[in-house]
Amino acid sequence: MKILNKITDNRINATNLLIDITLGEYDELASLILKENPFQRKRVKTSGTVYSLLKSDLKEGIVIPPLVLGLSLKEVDRNLNDEALIEVIKENKTKLLILDGLQRTYTIRDLLKELKDKNDPLLEQISAHPLRIEIYLGINKLGILYRMLTLNTGQTPMSSRHQIEIIYSDYIEHGVEGVRLIKQIDNDTPNNLGEYNFKDIIDGFTSYLERDYLTIERTDILDNIKSLEKLAVENQNKDLFVQFVLIFNSFVAKMNQLGNGWTYNADVMSKTLGGAPFAKNVIKIFNKSQVMTGFGSAIGKLTDLKAIQNLEEIKALTAQIVATDANEDFNTLTVRLDDLRSIAKKIGNDQRVFFHYFFRELFDNKSDGYLRLGEAISQAYSQYERRTKE
Repeated sequence: MKILNKITDNRINATNLLIDITLGEYDELASLILKENPFQRKRVKTSGTVYSLLKSDLKEGIVIPPLVLGLSLKEVDRNLNDEALIEVIKENKTKLLILDGLQRTYTIRDLLKELKDKNDPLLEQISAHPLRIEIYLGINKLGILYRMLTLNTGQTPMSSRHQIEIIYSDYIEHGVEGVRLIKQIDNDTPNNLGEYNFKDIIDGFTSYLERDYLTIERTDILDNIKSLEKLAVENQNKDLFVQFVLIFNSFVAKMNQLGNGWTYNADVMSKTLGGAPFAKNVIKIFNKSQVMTGFGSAIGKLTDLKAIQNLEEIKALTAQIVATDANEDFNTLTVRLDDLRSIAKKIGNDQRVFFHYFFRELFDNKSDGYLRLGEAISQAYSQYERRTKE
């Protein structure tokens, strides 16, 4: 591995290293990247013919365009000499992400495996063939997303939601400052304060980025970049995802405090529900994707409308939320969500709409439900009803 050149990318405040490496060295590096990040996108099946041709060309010594990787480190001295920078990369190789060239990576690995399995004498020659890669060093996570979106402009683009999932997957192992994120494949369920499904949190954060409670998995490059441009100022010197998770968790903690042990009790409901309740306790109400997407999209919209300055302001406002009778408020919420079920066209989407209005009522100082739990619930349902009648 040898650094050929390094330049600064001022748009994302990162150092771009152009590195000379062999196919064999890259194969070893790629195996760690794919193993450590199960969310890294898989092979694109429709591109079989193209990549089969590339495999043949590799045997002939083709020079392929540089592959692009990102290494997100909070602190790295970019003035280190080349040898020291290479050591930084080697010490943190499990944190690398492939930003552009994942399908080429699979093709390289397939070829080397085939040659190894056949004990083909070409293996040594092909493994020693030079390859150039670019590594963005010191790039923050939103910068990685920005580069992924601008690099992946081919025929099989990845949605911004999936790219966000890839980028923030490292938080599954260590959590976010005490908040635990759970993978669905772990057969675990978030039951306690500070526990959320990783997929649901990603839905909420994507809704915040795109200001859309329906979490449309857009792959249009211009739309995605426009969403990111809005966040350029917000994201400076902080991890916006971490901020989103912690502020949402502080909101759930406030609701849990106000609820003071509230649980669903059919005997005290103002009506018999048409089916199972949306949730049976406060934690279960607010750890669902429909709530997180409503929260994300509403806060994003309020920011765009300048009703609030940023996410951080929501934390201060959350502490001021009041409830005259929180038990009655949560009973009303349960009934309203049941009422919604009888008129909803797509229940999940309609629930997202309702919670979008709920959070806008709760945090917009021009709304009747501003910082008042019960009134925000009532006003949100009225807004939802008006929307369905349009």
